[in-house]
Amino acid sequence: MSKTVLLIGSQPERMTRLKRTFASLKNLGVNVRVMRPYRKPDGKPRIIKGVVRYLVLLVQVAISKADVYHFFNVPDVIGLPLLLKRGKVIYDVRSPWFSSIKESLGNSTLSRIGGLIERIMTRGADIILAANYPIAYRAHRWGARRITMVPNYPPSDFGPRRDRTTMRDELGFNDEQVVLYLGKISKIEGSELLKQIILKTCSTVTSAKFLVVGDGPEKPSLDSFIEHHNLKDRVVMTGWVNHDDVADYINAADICLLPRKWDSFSPYTAPENITKAAEYLAVGRPIIAPKMGGFATAEFPVISVDPADMVEALIEFLRSPRPIGDYVRPSWDESNRRLKSVYSKLAVL
Repeated sequence: MSKTVLLIGSQPERMTRLKRTFASLKNLGVNVRVMRPYRKPDGKPRIIKGVVRYLVLLVQVAISKADVYHFFNVPDVIGLPLLLKRGKVIYDVRSPWFSSIKESLGNSTLSRIGGLIERIMTRGADIILAANYPIAYRAHRWGARRITMVPNYPPSDFGPRRDRTTMRDELGFNDEQVVLYLGKISKIEGSELLKQIILKTCSTVTSAKFLVVGDGPEKPSLDSFIEHHNLKDRVVMTGWVNHDDVADYINAADICLLPRKWDSFSPYTAPENITKAAEYLAVGRPIIAPKMGGFATAEFPVISVDPADMVEALIEFLRSPRPIGDYVRPSWDESNRRLKSVYSKLAVL
């Protein structure tokens, strides 16, 4: 009988990396399935609801059966039972869990416990799959047995389906230079920095317009900011769009933004694990990105600068645009090749 592989994630229906891994393994002929978490508990308060959900997931993971357990991190605690089970454990790290706790609760006891759990998982797993080099290097320092980098790249067929001119016409753009922000509108994703970039750029470059594709907790604040500064004719807000249409919006822009400030995630960010960064590059658009983590050494079409200098870098580009030239565009094909190598070594293929 062929070996069975179980993919484990806390919210598999929302995890793009898990979905692409499942498709890759299925295409390779692997006997793979996805663990379906029990339904979220109802009621409040939220913290109690979360604790109950984690406990239920821990039990579900503990009683699961497979030859290979492929665990996608966050929250990492639910992967601990795998270290006591028979079978191989793949610990797939897309972002540092302790950072998400630290950003919410500060340098608390819980965040330190989160960091400890990450170390235990790293040392106990048979293979670490890291979404970028900073995460892979961290795993190496912590004593991981085997590490392979598998980037969060888009599928090879990711690209615009509609004509750029038609798309721009529908959005109300003519000959303007369009700056795109794509994703969740939140403080962690740089909503406050985005406001300042919009304000200063619009006051300096008359040909610039902004396209904001996404939604989030800080969208009402951004809406109020735009209205207060009379920028409604300079900023197009779309809200969330179907992911199948994302490439069309990227293609309508001239340059894209990743306006992140320094936080606990900073050392572990890179073009390889920030999905929208890879999508920007796959469509062929330059990025203004923070000079941190893997972005610090990235070459053009990534323009990496200190977060405080982003607006100046954007204005300079708009005044003197640079052709992107030829470069290797990111594609899940490379991630697929690396997954095949990993599973071949586990004698699953």
